Amino acid sequence: MIKSNYIVLDCETGGLDERKNPITQFACVILDGVTLKEIDRWETYVKPYADLVIEKEALAHTMVTMSDINSGVKLDLFTKTLIAFLERHRMKTKTREQGRLILVGHNVTFDMRFLNAALEYAGYEETLEEWVYPNIIDTFAIGKMTFGVGKERTEKLNLGACCDRANIKLTDAHGAMNDVVATAELFRWYIKKLRADKTKGSSEVESRPKGSEFFEFKCAVK
Repeated sequence: MIKSNYIVLDCETGGLDERKNPITQFACVILDGVTLKEIDRWETYVKPYADLVIEKEALAHTMVTMSDINSGVKLDLFTKTLIAFLERHRMKTKTREQGRLILVGHNVTFDMRFLNAALEYAGYEETLEEWVYPNIIDTFAIGKMTFGVGKERTEKLNLGACCDRANIKLTDAHGAMNDVVATAELFRWYIKKLRADKTKGSSEVESRPKGSEFFEFKCAVK
């Protein structure tokens, strides 16, 4: 995976069920696997497909209009362009699996469900895992580990709340590309912490018992 680049993506949808509701908008950016600098980006609206329902509540929540959606691309072109985009940024390695992209998103399993359903509706046997690693990086889960949960257990961990805690500006939340750019910045913020200097406190870690020494019991001698 060290040779792989990252893809940060987000889908806006016509509801919460990929079998009842379609993707209405898609956006993604490609980040260099080492520097985390943006390499490429792509976004599009997607026309309604497979007789799936776009709910009014979803439109109000995502701030996507039917005019936007109808200006988008048909499902066949969307999936074909998506696959070409993923192929273009797959690393050249000994095996196809090794060169797959590393998927990043906020609650990204939601997006994966919708994208896999879209591929299926378009007639593809392959799933998204053909082009991305199945071991995803979810900034929602990392946020839960980073920020924790307080006594009242009422803290929000949506993208906006996590960005607020990291002092990252998120404008027009739920616009697909705006969410992607904010998620990419949040991801960089997490990575910066992970890549921080680990030398501080290392002597304490090295002094801890290891292996069988850790489990050694010493009985008091009278």
